[in-house]
Amino acid sequence: MSGEDYAIRLEGVTKLFGDLRAVDDLSLGIRRGEFFSLLGPSGCGKTTCLRMIAGFEEPSEGSIYLEGTDVARLPPYRRNVNTVFQNYALFPHLNVEKNVAFGLKRKKLPKAEIDKRVHDALQMVELEDRGKNKPTQLSGGMQQRVALARALVNLPAVLLLDEPLGALDLKLRRQMQLELKHIHESVGITFIYVTHDQEEALTMSDRIAVMRQGRVEQVGEPEELYEAPATRFVAGFIGVSNFIEGRVESSNGMGTLSYGENQRVIFGRPQDHPVGDIVSLSVRPEKIRLLELHEEPPEENCVLKGIVRDVVYLGMTTQYKIDVPALHSQFTVLEQNVQVASDKTLWVPGEETILTWHPYHNRVLPEQATAESTEEVA
Repeated sequence: MSGEDYAIRLEGVTKLFGDLRAVDDLSLGIRRGEFFSLLGPSGCGKTTCLRMIAGFEEPSEGSIYLEGTDVARLPPYRRNVNTVFQNYALFPHLNVEKNVAFGLKRKKLPKAEIDKRVHDALQMVELEDRGKNKPTQLSGGMQQRVALARALVNLPAVLLLDEPLGALDLKLRRQMQLELKHIHESVGITFIYVTHDQEEALTMSDRIAVMRQGRVEQVGEPEELYEAPATRFVAGFIGVSNFIEGRVESSNGMGTLSYGENQRVIFGRPQDHPVGDIVSLSVRPEKIRLLELHEEPPEENCVLKGIVRDVVYLGMTTQYKIDVPALHSQFTVLEQNVQVASDKTLWVPGEETILTWHPYHNRVLPEQATAESTEEVA
């Protein structure tokens, strides 16, 4: 992509706080109009990246391009971006309309234009009938929507969202995720969203950058990150994964890991992993089926024997923890309760079972879960 196709580009950006390297030589391209999330655990550098884009922090090294212009050394008020924070930061003495209009009045725009833009912004977040209310008269979700309207009313090139839903309860947070996605689609502005919540990122994002220790582990669409994680860290951070290690054998043109009689893990393209190599694989819990010992799994499937250790009934699904002696490890298996009528039909702790899944669901991981190259990821 050409530089003009990016709303934001970070090139070789590093941020040091004393001896701490919060962001480490990071290069990243964020396309115009996309909903892009920075996802990772606490301390991975995602919020620092957002603050550097906003202008609240200056990079120690590197360049930050906003619509093709290097803004790394410009103050926040000279950047066409707005930020929505977790704490809302509304003025308690002003009503909703005046909170939303605050930035426009500082720009000394005509009153008629301010009134129209404030009305349109409140209509966008479905609060047009709450304009005369004070923030204290609104719920947390409504206050967050006011903060969003106040940011959008300025028509920024990029909207930065720093864990804005973190203070909301689970049900309201999920509702706001869908509303945010709808608003993004309506306005067409580039959204850059910081979160540690994987479900939140998967729900809303066009693309996600998974961060670790100041670097990007992988960038991709939600389905790609979940189904094809590039590193062990991504496989473990996005959802839940079961990990398998073994020495490669060959069988019928497929790579095979054998674990004694009638226990095998099969994966494709053995030419990429010669016989004798040690490989690491991951498989998601919902891909695995549990069978009775007398049942025959499909011939082409992976097969391991296990013992049920823990059962957690979750309503729509049941989560099992299965000891797998051949691997000296424990697997997580998730089954939908499609045919479950009562807890009497569930597996119970102590039962022996067969774990089976199609080789297609195995993901071969690199030997070490180190961050990928920091070359620009588009």
